[in-house]
Amino acid sequence: MEFSTPSCEFQRLNRDLLSDTLARLDGSSMAAASCACSDFRDVAQDQRLWQQLCHSTWPSTAMEEAQRLISSSPLGGFNKFYADSYPLVLPYGNPACPGISTSAWPSVFVSLIDIYYKKKCILSKVVDGIPEASDVYNDKAYNCDETSNDHHMWFSNCPFKLDALIFESRTAATGDNDHTTAAAASAINRNVEERKWRGDFCKVLKDDLRLSWVLFDKKKGKAVNLSSWKPLLVQRSWHSGMDYMLRFGSIVSMDEHLAECVILVRCMLTERGKPVMWREISMTIEDMAGEPLNGRNSLMVLNRALHCLRSKNHLQVEEGYQRFEREKKEIRKKKEHWEALADRLCISIEIAVFIIFAYACTTFF
Repeated sequence: MEFSTPSCEFQRLNRDLLSDTLARLDGSSMAAASCACSDFRDVAQDQRLWQQLCHSTWPSTAMEEAQRLISSSPLGGFNKFYADSYPLVLPYGNPACPGISTSAWPSVFVSLIDIYYKKKCILSKVVDGIPEASDVYNDKAYNCDETSNDHHMWFSNCPFKLDALIFESRTAATGDNDHTTAAAASAINRNVEERKWRGDFCKVLKDDLRLSWVLFDKKKGKAVNLSSWKPLLVQRSWHSGMDYMLRFGSIVSMDEHLAECVILVRCMLTERGKPVMWREISMTIEDMAGEPLNGRNSLMVLNRALHCLRSKNHLQVEEGYQRFEREKKEIRKKKEHWEALADRLCISIEIAVFIIFAYACTTFF
């Protein structure tokens, strides 16, 4: 009895047609399709498909500066960049490599920032390195003068902050995507006009505004998305009804504690039909007590984040963040409790000293 060899029906299709079919899929679907047959697997290995997918997912990667930085790094392909950057950091997920080094150089980091409104990109930014930082942490042969040494000590010991708009005009711009940006920004302001008297625009921003902050290591060729994708908190300024603060972030597991990457976006909604004014897009690092970390410790956290476990299940990430917030509140309550006890003890000591002093005065004088 003879058995016919199973054949893939896709073999009859032209390779260009297969490539055009895969180009219409997202990353997860493309990876799954590559397991269907050898023809799909061969086509899915084309880095041009993954590069196109990365450009459509993160428009900042299509900017000339980003392409130059990514192409000169040991990335290993845009498929690896997508696999690293698409899933979110999983809270309480131990690093995949427990014995990794925590040291890092500020200049090896590149921030690729994209903001979306109703699935349209309205802002893209590329920040090469970390402003106000210097590469003197691991370079033993680095001979710094007194000025550079003071600058190094200042960055190491002061609270860390990476401001993405520190050197740029604070208006919406995305290079080649200016038309899309203006249209999307105008859509925001149209919604402002519609909801101006209802005061519910915070909910609109929470439902429709998304942010991606991909941290890329040029030296190692690794990437991680430090954003929560959805806003964790949206607040409206009390003194100006058109100023909003949005908070994004992620939880990074260190050896014995957790650290939070806090991404703040401050924007002002202008008149109808005009672009959004971006006042601040920055990232800071905090411990579980909500205290900011200094430059040296923050670099360690960023380097560890590149090796953290990730998940495409956004609900799982949100549940982990809610658990972190509960533990954070408990730590703050304990801290406030001990501070209150210390204040009462100090007051009691002061009263006792005053009574003793008063008694001594009346007794001896």
